[in-house]
Amino acid sequence: MKRIILVDDELEILAPVEEMLLDEGYSVRSFSNPLKALEAIKQYHFDLAIMDIKMPEMNGLDLLQKAHSFRPNLPVIMLTSKAGDINEIIGMTAGASDYISKPFTRELVLLRIKSVLRRYDAPEVVTQKPIEVGDLFIDRDRHTVTWKGTHIDLTVTECLLLIELAERPGVVKKRSQLCETGGYVTSERTVDSHVRHIRSKFKEVDDSADIIGTVHGLGYRLKH
Repeated sequence: MKRIILVDDELEILAPVEEMLLDEGYSVRSFSNPLKALEAIKQYHFDLAIMDIKMPEMNGLDLLQKAHSFRPNLPVIMLTSKAGDINEIIGMTAGASDYISKPFTRELVLLRIKSVLRRYDAPEVVTQKPIEVGDLFIDRDRHTVTWKGTHIDLTVTECLLLIELAERPGVVKKRSQLCETGGYVTSERTVDSHVRHIRSKFKEVDDSADIIGTVHGLGYRLKH
């Protein structure tokens, strides 16, 4: 049974999400106080943490950094109050595994939780065929990406967006299509932000990497 710690100062969010996770068979500990949550993370093993970004006493980014100081492999999903906050969070930290904007649906939360857990479980049996485009390799089951054999640390959302492009190299994907990547609807502006961060992460390992092309007025395509 997977153990999840849930941290959110809004009880109207905390209680229904906790109930939903319990219904799905997860073991859950929930906290409205981030300081108490931090003590629990120090003392107990958790397979996943879900944290709100804006909390009193200690915000989610500080909690994330402190938690990773002694639990560096703990997967963390950050909750944001609106889609626009994602841009700020991605720019401030690379430590989160994924991000979910409020309000969210039950289906979205469960999808993202399963995606993150599957990524960190690293199952031995691969049920989906990996994608190989030139020097790019994507393991769709583990949500891992390598470029010329070097691992690229993408969030689940970034990985899903890259998969969407890599499934049909050279074919233009409209921003409106990419807004639905990962089973949820976001803004075109957020899609642009994800693409910028994917490009930046590839450049960090290979300055010559230029894998995503912009088709002005339409969207993006994977170069091949």
